[in-house]
Amino acid sequence: MPLYENVIICRQDITKNQLDNIISEFKKIIENEKGKILAEEYWGLKNLAYEINKNKKAHYTMLIIETLSENIEEYERKLRLHEDIIRFMTIKIKNYDGKESIMVETTSDGK
Repeated sequence: MPLYENVIICRQDITKNQLDNIISEFKKIIENEKGKILAEEYWGLKNLAYEINKNKKAHYTMLIIETLSENIEEYERKLRLHEDIIRFMTIKIKNYDGKESIMVETTSDGK
């Protein structure tokens, strides 16, 4: 099955608990279609490069997904409709090595 990297950017005014509920909701969508979530990383509340819908900061989360391409289309449609999600990006990747991304490495070092 193809692999995808998906970054979800959520509004700054939601709580961490609400964010966890949103992410688990979208993970269930993939899992219900026989897909797998290989990794999940919370990158934190970060400044946006420019203001989006009156938000200057946002919660960033990345998922590594293994599923069929037709499942990604429906998944993205639901992401578009969710009111707490500002932006998202899904890209197809060739492989996943199991390592943490550089975003997690830099935030854990405090740099």
